[in-house]
Amino acid sequence: MLYRSVELGEESVSIGKRMLEKQDDTITEIKGLREDLKSYMEERFDRLEREVTAIKARLGVM
Repeated sequence: MLYRSVELGEESVSIGKRMLEKQDDTITEIKGLREDLKSYMEERFDRLEREVTAIKARLGVM
């Protein structure tokens, strides 16, 4: 019976370690996606600012 308890304890530790590894993988993936999104949004905002500036110039608003 004691052997089974030790075995279950070791299995729990192993499962916990795997869960932490998966959590780390998930965090890394999310950070990568955030960086991709950040770059994409910066490009979009830069383009929008240029377009707004061009529109204002044509309207003589500047």
